[in-house]
Order: sequence, then structure tokens, then C-alpha cells
Amino acid sequence: MPLVWALRAMQAAAVLLPPVLLVVDAPFGKLGRASAWNVHGNGAWMAMELVAPCALLANAYARGALAWPTQALVALFVLHYVNRAVYQPWRNPPRSPLHLSVVLSAMAFNLVNGTLLGAWLAHGGTTHHGSVWTGVGVALFALGLWGNMHHDARLRRLRIGAPAPGEPVVQGRAATYRIPRGALFEWVSYPNYLCEWIEWSGYAIACVSSVPHTRAPWYDYPPVLFVVLEVAVMLPRAVRGHRWYHAQFGAAYPAERRAAVPYIV
Repeated sequence: MPLVWALRAMQAAAVLLPPVLLVVDAPFGKLGRASAWNVHGNGAWMAMELVAPCALLANAYARGALAWPTQALVALFVLHYVNRAVYQPWRNPPRSPLHLSVVLSAMAFNLVNGTLLGAWLAHGGTTHHGSVWTGVGVALFALGLWGNMHHDARLRRLRIGAPAPGEPVVQGRAATYRIPRGALFEWVSYPNYLCEWIEWSGYAIACVSSVPHTRAPWYDYPPVLFVVLEVAVMLPRAVRGHRWYHAQFGAAYPAERRAAVPYIV
């Protein structure tokens, strides 16, 4: 029963959060603000992100060993968070402070999401081997993960490199901002968000095609719901951040660039 209520809470969040986040900025990064409730950026980021793989592992293996295809899906999930929670903070310059509300809400989300996904993987039927759709899903996951890392690396070089003479620069509260260029940055302001949606869409395809479950509405499948929640939370953030870029850089910011999806939004 607790898992059912957790699933319903995530479904409600997917509906209720987008309109709120279109008018309220989550206080971190370029949209952060000074507060006595801010905490160390890198440390808090690592702590809140590591909750997800820990929760998934605890629930996926609660009933014992898993078939190797399911173990591979677990490994892909953990790989994403090793990059997000360990590699990125280690490689990147110090992150801006995070408001405690952001950290606690992210921990709650990651705990519930990891629990639902882990339990769903553990309670599946006999795993299918070698499905074409599984291959498509894994390929999309790999493409999205690579794209995410590639665009994060471009942002990292902007933060550690010196601006070119005459290059527009904006001094934020805790970091200096420049206009990202190259790859998907030529089309959107947040290509790392787009790549993460591709990554988790591929993961959902791989999960649903290879781990049998009783037929249910799409919103009852945790891997699919995860993608919906990612877009529900991150797209409003991308739209608000895109407006921030235009407001701060004015005419210097590419007018044709969209927020997160080329030519659309």
C-alpha cells in the first residue's frame, strides 16, 4: 500500500508542479538568492543525488538476486547517478550554494523515485532477452548520457576559461556567466536537459520492453512516470532560465535559440 500512495503522489506532482514552477524559481544556480538557509553547493548536490541509486539498489535487491537483463538496467541507472553525483562535482568548479528547501525536496523526490523504480524492477516477470525495443532504449540512453556529459563539459570550459576580448559577461551572485556556444547550444539554452530527457526516455523503453508486468495505464509504470516528472520539473526551469539569459545578455543572446526543444520551446 505505501508504494501505491507513493505512485499516486508522483502522479499528482507531475500535474501540479509545472504551473507552479512556471512562476516560482527554485532557488539555486543562476536563479538562486542569498539566504541563511543556503548550504554548501557541491556537498549538498552529491548528498541529494546519491539518494536515488541507494533507494533503487535497496529495493531492487530486496527480494534477492535479479536476472542479468534486470541487473543491466539497474547498472544503467547507477551509471547515470555516478556521473551526476560524483564525476560532475569532482570535475566542475565549485557549485553555487543550494537552498535547503531544494536539497530536501530533491532528496524526497529521489527517495520515492528510486524506491518505485527498484520495486518495479524487482517485481517484474521473467525478463525478455534481446528485444529490439530494448536495444533501441539502451541506445537512446547512451546517446542522452553522452549528450548530457558533452554539454556539461562545454559549460565547465566556460566557467574555468577566460572570456575573449569583448565577449559579453554577466556576474551572478556566485558565478560568472557567458553565452554557451556549439553543439546543441546553437539551438537551445538547455541542451543538457533535452539530452537527459532522451536518456530517460530510452531507459523507460528498455525497462518496459524487457521487464514484463501486468498491463496498466502508462502513468502507472514508474520508468515512464519518471520521464514525465523530469519534463514537468525541468521544462519550466528551462523556460525561466532562458528568459534570464535574454534579460541579462539582451541583444547579444541569440534570438533564434529556444529554451530546451529546438524550434518548439
